[in-house]
Amino acid sequence: MNLNLDHTKKYLLACSFGPDSMALFSLLIKGNYSFSVAHVNYNLRKESGEETKGLSEFCHANKIPLFIHEVKERITSNLEERCREIRYHFFQDLYTKLNIDYLLVGHNQDDNIETYLLQKKRKNLVNYFGIKKETTLSNMHIIRPLLDCKKSFLIDFCLKNNVPFSIDSSNLTNLFQRNIIRHEIVEKLSDGKRKEIIKEIDDKNLELRVLRDKVEIEQAKECNFLKKLNDQELAYALTFLGRNVKPDFEISLRFVKQVRMLLESEKPNIVTKVNDLLFVKAYKQCDFSLPIPTCDYSFTMKTPSLLDTIFFYADFRNDYSNRNITIDDFPLVIRNGSKKDEYIISSYKTTIRRLFIDWKMPLELRKRWPVIVNKKGIVIYVPRYQPDFVPTKNINFYVK
Repeated sequence: MNLNLDHTKKYLLACSFGPDSMALFSLLIKGNYSFSVAHVNYNLRKESGEETKGLSEFCHANKIPLFIHEVKERITSNLEERCREIRYHFFQDLYTKLNIDYLLVGHNQDDNIETYLLQKKRKNLVNYFGIKKETTLSNMHIIRPLLDCKKSFLIDFCLKNNVPFSIDSSNLTNLFQRNIIRHEIVEKLSDGKRKEIIKEIDDKNLELRVLRDKVEIEQAKECNFLKKLNDQELAYALTFLGRNVKPDFEISLRFVKQVRMLLESEKPNIVTKVNDLLFVKAYKQCDFSLPIPTCDYSFTMKTPSLLDTIFFYADFRNDYSNRNITIDDFPLVIRNGSKKDEYIISSYKTTIRRLFIDWKMPLELRKRWPVIVNKKGIVIYVPRYQPDFVPTKNINFYVK
């Protein structure tokens, strides 16, 4: 079996001492690849120490660098998720320190099918059905060379080639939903049925790619665009918008239906909380944002200097003339505007409230939008609201 990897690259093998990662270990040696091994001992099973010892001996015998992380913390909840966080943080640290090109993971065909069947059962929105052969996570390039191989084939490979391995005893129980699917369904599949499911996964990913190409676009922020989508399309469009702010953002079907009602509402400004984010409908645009404090604030800049706050950024050390400010205006006060504030724009006096309405500013922004007041208490500058604004490198004032 040929891995077809690049011999000029450096690899890090994530190795549990299970048959899949140990088969990959053996194939890397046979292929004369440059690699190191990363192993995590979670200390959750009585045999885990013996597995770490067996891996250490195999690495020593083959002169392969081994890096071990011993988990000291007692994991009491969200076991699978927490273990995954621990190991990938460890992998990422090694990946950077060792100047690694690719992280290799021993996921096999059984894992791919299990993941897909679990996704179907949970009915979650996914970025990909099954497991990707190549992906990127936390700036690590990940390859799964064994994704087309059956687990039984990898076990036979290890036995025939005298490659040591251990079967995780927790995988033999039905404590986890994945294990139930593994023992009750996947292990009993015929080769023909496996091919059918793999084809189904490929077909589903093709459908998903078409769907995401339709909704993961800039127009996904427009109310009129969102209104025309069916429930599934709307769910993915909202997930796309939410994950721009929070990468692990998830939504429920209930919220999708709620958003559809908000889209049809005549109210120009609506803000509602969902999964630690704010869904904001502002006139004809929709988006998600992180909750930001809306309390009153006030900062004083006695002389031209730098102020970097959670509400705004102001750097007046070199120039401030583009903000209608002169040296005689100092000390400045930068605070959130009030309804009573007045501002002269193009020789015409207007209220801050009227400006915000004319600019079609979302309500939740109005509460914290900064104004600059001079030493006489006169509002001398109000930054204009621009929905598509992106700060540039040399800008001296912007709202966060």
